[in-house]
Amino acid sequence: MKRLLVPAAVPAVLASVFFGAAATSAAPSPRRELAPEPLNVVEPFDQRLVVKFRDDVRARGATDGTLVSVAERDLSSVIAAAGPSARFRPLIDLPEATLAALEVRAEARSGRAQPDLAGMLVVEVPGASKESLRALGETLQVDAVIEWTSLEVLAVPPSTDLPPASGDLTANQGYRLPNPGLDSDFVSTVFVGDPGLLVRLSDCEYGWNPTHEDLNEVDLHLEPGQTISAGVFTNGWDEHGTAVAGASVGLVNEYGVSGMAPGVEFHTYPEWTDEEGFRRVTCITNAIANSNAGDVVLLEMQTVGLGGGYGPAELDLGVWTAVKVGTDAGVVVVGAAGNGNQNLDSATYASYLARGDSGAILVGAGSANTNHDKLSFSTYGARVDVQAWGTAVTTTGYGTVQYNGSDEDQWYTNGFNGTSSASSLTAPSCAVIQAVQLQYFGTPLTSPEMRDLLIATGWAQGTGGHIGPAVNIRAALESLLSGTAAPAVEASAALAVRAEPNPFRDRTRIRFDATASRETAVEVFDVAGRRVRVLPTEAGPRDRETTWDGRDEGGLLLAPGVYFLRVRDSEDSRTGRVVLSR
Repeated sequence: MKRLLVPAAVPAVLASVFFGAAATSAAPSPRRELAPEPLNVVEPFDQRLVVKFRDDVRARGATDGTLVSVAERDLSSVIAAAGPSARFRPLIDLPEATLAALEVRAEARSGRAQPDLAGMLVVEVPGASKESLRALGETLQVDAVIEWTSLEVLAVPPSTDLPPASGDLTANQGYRLPNPGLDSDFVSTVFVGDPGLLVRLSDCEYGWNPTHEDLNEVDLHLEPGQTISAGVFTNGWDEHGTAVAGASVGLVNEYGVSGMAPGVEFHTYPEWTDEEGFRRVTCITNAIANSNAGDVVLLEMQTVGLGGGYGPAELDLGVWTAVKVGTDAGVVVVGAAGNGNQNLDSATYASYLARGDSGAILVGAGSANTNHDKLSFSTYGARVDVQAWGTAVTTTGYGTVQYNGSDEDQWYTNGFNGTSSASSLTAPSCAVIQAVQLQYFGTPLTSPEMRDLLIATGWAQGTGGHIGPAVNIRAALESLLSGTAAPAVEASAALAVRAEPNPFRDRTRIRFDATASRETAVEVFDVAGRRVRVLPTEAGPRDRETTWDGRDEGGLLLAPGVYFLRVRDSEDSRTGRVVLSR
């Protein structure tokens, strides 16, 4: 039986706005707390102790490092266990209002209560060894105000496995072609326009080279206020991000490579900066907070699992918590499965699996041929959803293919490997699929819906532990568009409310049929059902019309996203949809 994938339902509050249904205010379903998990000292990496307090405790680290409870709960046992020299600071270094807004978005969209993200704190104990931090973490795990503790592993290398006037390398980009490739070139046959107007892709990792000749006209939108640490360049980890960017959004020109999703708005969030040090959970959370529902966030990172090898970043409890909030908020999250050949189905990872589904799409490394076999190093298990090429990916960076010698701006590679290359191909696949979804239907696929689509339409896996089917963009789009004749942006005329252009950046003209003698106005609502603008109308040559500049009643620019239009008079009510981009 063919799987039927449909856009997410219109929220109940919008149903009330457009269809006159009674608004509902049902309480969200309760959140299931995460159980404590074993704490593991990992050599030779640095580690730090992270504590997640129970949501109702509202624990915070004050500016002087002392521990307080906004809910006025007794924290004396935690303070005593940590010792007088201990200091507590937020794990996520973002304004609390930003975190609260993300939690509200996630709760409204998912109907589930969300964790107190600001209640994840780093416990700093001067001079403490990793063993003593583990002992402290185990002590705190049984405290009544604590949900879980974790020993976060720092400075884990990115998940790649590379050996130590430019030519046109696009002929080497077989991953853009049909099987064994992902068939990204098919997108142009069904999508017309600029995908950057509809969806953005954010890459969370160490660093990038924005001056590379195949990226220097792409705005990488480096996270404001952050300076990539010099250690990233010393370790050469910026080459990794450069390779990811090239595979995703490399310029379409007469040289070098062309990205899988050229034109998609690309943002970068560094996990190691001068301002904040190691900030993995912060950069992920900020990428998610700055994304609309349907946007894609890529986790180009791995961590060390309880089995001693590399696994997905979400093995870390802080990462898992942030990702779950993000997917509840409608953001599509894609993550590398890791290069440690870890069996996530084994008893070693029972505590990880017991958490449930984060909603992220985990990507394993498969062969670059029609066998689609698991590569030896790829982490695997039922939790790994799909695969893409984990070897022989041609892209920007590294310099295994050099033009002009030592000029890193003209370096390329024909061997970007690992679950890094696999996830760097999968995330832009999700972005272009989402752009088509939005153009035709107007409502984005959620992360689990995107995952189901990729699994249902992918090429079957060959040998090896489970890493899932290989991504097949063409089959995914054909399934998505089965029975669909035209994009929603064109079909909106059937609603008798037409916005042109749609999507728009600065201004759109809204037209509709109406009886000349009636007083009419166009109301604009956001996805939460709040009326943000009322637009007066005037008679056009054939119908009524107005314009909207993407601002609210106070003249403030509204956030990019989907907005709903309602034309109503004493006898009639009609609706439409418009997408605002920036």
